[in-house]
Amino acid sequence: MEARTSSSLSSILGGTAIFVGAAGLLALLVPAFYEKRVAELKAERGWAATPLETNQTKSAQASRLKSYGWIDRTNGVVALPIERAMELVVAESAGVNGGEVKK
Repeated sequence: MEARTSSSLSSILGGTAIFVGAAGLLALLVPAFYEKRVAELKAERGWAATPLETNQTKSAQASRLKSYGWIDRTNGVVALPIERAMELVVAESAGVNGGEVKK
């Protein structure tokens, strides 16, 4: 009986060791393959931007949202700061002064 218990216990321990080893190997391999694939997709789609490039892009977008300028001078289309544009839209939808907002 003791030999049977010993062999049963060693089978359980062996199976557990194999399971834990396989889970550990899987835990190491899956992230490595995932990161490799993500890097490939980013490069393929042109998303491989450095943090510096990302910050420069965000800065350029923020300054564009805060500036005035012409988009199409012949048709009278202008670019204006987003805050001012929102004020005009709210005033226009409320029917205040024909869309004119005084600052």
